[in-house]
Amino acid sequence: MRAKQILVFGSPKASCKNCRKLEAMIDEIVMGHESILTVKKLTLDSEEAQKYGVLLTPSVVVDSEIIVLGEIPEQEVLADELLQ
Repeated sequence: MRAKQILVFGSPKASCKNCRKLEAMIDEIVMGHESILTVKKLTLDSEEAQKYGVLLTPSVVVDSEIIVLGEIPEQEVLADELLQ
């Protein structure tokens, strides 16, 4: 498997439970795969959010492709996407 860069966009406030839930899911999936999966956590006011047109949280971009936009996918589906 090739290395992947994962960008996780969430609310800057810790009160967003969906953002925290998605971040925790990704942290769990990445655990043990740190050599091939790099995670960067960002907010909607970041340059990267503007670059990809991300307007909703939580959202995930993997290697320049939006795979999650404003929702929480099933963990198995997300794991398949990240680890394929």
